[in-house]
Amino acid sequence: MTPYLPAINHSLRTSLMARGMEIPVMGSFNEADDNIVARITPESIERAILDIGASDECDAVFVSCTSLRVARIVEAVEKTLGKPVTSSNHALAWHMLRLAGMESSLEGKGELFRRRR
Repeated sequence: MTPYLPAINHSLRTSLMARGMEIPVMGSFNEADDNIVARITPESIERAILDIGASDECDAVFVSCTSLRVARIVEAVEKTLGKPVTSSNHALAWHMLRLAGMESSLEGKGELFRRRR
């Protein structure tokens, strides 16, 4: 899921698929203004994640954009959806903690943060 316009979505999807990722379902808020993207509500983000993740073809949901706030809702959305959810910032924070030597699980932050590696 992204907030991006169609041309950027197409480029992102093509790039990720060229690296071996399967992306059977994709959704977007189709917003050009990052100031507006930063004000998209957690409730709207949650609804979008649930809509995309409802597809049987979807194993997990990745939210691309540092302006879409996912970390605070990831645990609840995963429980509702029954699938992993992460975002750019969420995955980066997990990776930085692992690079810093923090290997323990962090509860309440979603499935990714319960993984050691």
